[in-house]
Amino acid sequence: MSANWTQARESIITYCHRIEAERLVYATAGNVSCRIENEPHLLAITPTSTPYDSLELEDIAIVTLDGEQIGGRKKPSSEMPMHTLICKRRPEIGAVIHTHSVGAMTMCNLGVRLPAILTGLVEAAGGDVLPSPYSLPESDEMADFTEEALRDRGSTFMRFHGLLSIGADLEHAFRAASVVEGACQVYLQLRQLGEVAELPAAQVEWIASFWRAQFPGAPAPLAAPRG
Repeated sequence: MSANWTQARESIITYCHRIEAERLVYATAGNVSCRIENEPHLLAITPTSTPYDSLELEDIAIVTLDGEQIGGRKKPSSEMPMHTLICKRRPEIGAVIHTHSVGAMTMCNLGVRLPAILTGLVEAAGGDVLPSPYSLPESDEMADFTEEALRDRGSTFMRFHGLLSIGADLEHAFRAASVVEGACQVYLQLRQLGEVAELPAAQVEWIASFWRAQFPGAPAPLAAPRG
């Protein structure tokens, strides 16, 4: 086991504990993956049906982007095809986090868009969060049907399922999952009070440029709009 494999596995376990601590997942739901440094054709990914608080390094599977398991004593998440396909199609993505938090799952059931209602949401997710069509669990559809909604965003609501978040690394993917959940709860409360205000488009574009800057080769963030 190389030092890079160990580092990736340690990072996976750290972020599994973080998503569990923030109640972004329940029981063994959800899954987490990241690329392995200097081996971008490999992913470290959570195992199937294993409680997060019991994870050990050897439990974390190592898989190729073609879906072949080459390391780990447990089978990878049953939703591995979603992770491998997303990373195979988009080399700039370094981590994928799939969560089942209450606010996000409510939005998944409703099948509605989360507007750009907060500056922190835009910075964490790149703008509003769009719903994706229902996809068959454990299938390639999970990557296929979320592709459009994730084209310039860090998260999407998977219809009737949960939240899917991406990033250049685990910290960015986690931030998207965490902030989107908080924004979902704010939005759902605001809807009970009446019309929900959104940030002006120019402000959204400016703030979103900071989100885009996480990816290699991205342009520098925009200058703040005047007025």
